[in-house]
Amino acid sequence: MGDHKKWGSWARPDQNLPTHVPALDGIRGVAVMLVFISHFHWILSKKTGYSQVTPWKFINRTFEAGFLGVDIFFVLSGFLITSLLLKDHANKQPGMVGRFYKRRALRLLPALYALLIVDFFVAWLENARMDFQWRTTWRALLYLNNWNVVWNFRGSRKDLGHLWSLGIEEQFYIVWPAVVLLMLALKLHHQIIITVLSLAIAAIVVHRINLWNDDIYWLFIYIRTDTRVDSLLVGALFAYVYRHYRVPSQVLNWAATLCFAGLLYIKYELDASPFIMKTGFTVIAVLAGIIILAAAEGAWFANRVLTLRPLTIIGKVSYGLYLWHLPVFLILGRHVTSGPKPLRILIGIIVASVVTVISWFFIEKPFLNLKNRRYANVKANN
Repeated sequence: MGDHKKWGSWARPDQNLPTHVPALDGIRGVAVMLVFISHFHWILSKKTGYSQVTPWKFINRTFEAGFLGVDIFFVLSGFLITSLLLKDHANKQPGMVGRFYKRRALRLLPALYALLIVDFFVAWLENARMDFQWRTTWRALLYLNNWNVVWNFRGSRKDLGHLWSLGIEEQFYIVWPAVVLLMLALKLHHQIIITVLSLAIAAIVVHRINLWNDDIYWLFIYIRTDTRVDSLLVGALFAYVYRHYRVPSQVLNWAATLCFAGLLYIKYELDASPFIMKTGFTVIAVLAGIIILAAAEGAWFANRVLTLRPLTIIGKVSYGLYLWHLPVFLILGRHVTSGPKPLRILIGIIVASVVTVISWFFIEKPFLNLKNRRYANVKANN
């Protein structure tokens, strides 16, 4: 009774929430395009020596916004995975944790295995250092690629370097379902869970601040699980908020708009500052979490853009696009070295897009259909 009085109309009366929200596909589409453009810009600048694509700072910074896309992916993953686990529990699904791992395997492993096989074959054809290839491949199989970069940065293959973010997500997935199950078994009130998550996020921020100094190589903070998992926990926190509270639409609309402005400011004004490595990742995650919450509630005016079909389609194939785009760019860059530069750029974009489509229709979608048949009650954004 006291809880109801305290939270009033913000308490959600009905927890029968949708498992698929098109606007979240749109957010995923935006995130993967930021990563795509950023990697494209990185390769182009290394090949040409020009880091400034245009005379305008705003556009140049947009080409460098890949880290923002990855941060959004982290928050969105934490939000969706936690929402799915909570819905399974509410529906009294047996073997909740086992179901979770089986669904994840059917969604993620087929395309990853295909990429590793293709990349290994390409490395063999190129007479690349196979000790590097073996080391990178087996760690990618075990989702340890983020630690691969930390342990032996110069001894890893760049074609698979982008898999570091998937490593962080999968390491989180291994632990998090058991944590959620434990909290549910203990029957902890959601307000206590939200408080505990907030404290855990704050502890990671303190840990990151203690690690940072001017002499440390930025990657040693940027890609470590213990320094980046706070973004996934932020997503989990907002999943609990989404499930138990209905924030007024007008409040969410204004909040999401201000958060979007905040993300732009951080990206274009504070990008290279120590603030990012110390507290910035968490601030970005919270801003992104509020936007995701507003989009999930259908409260943000930008949902009209996020639900545009081209953007939601990109969001649906974002996993394959993320997997294949960097290897395609790098392999083509090593072998297509003549001809007009605009033509080579166009070839890279076309080939990456075609490979993504092939991956979707012939690898990912068949296993997604199998997943949906086995778990017919779940048709989620992930």
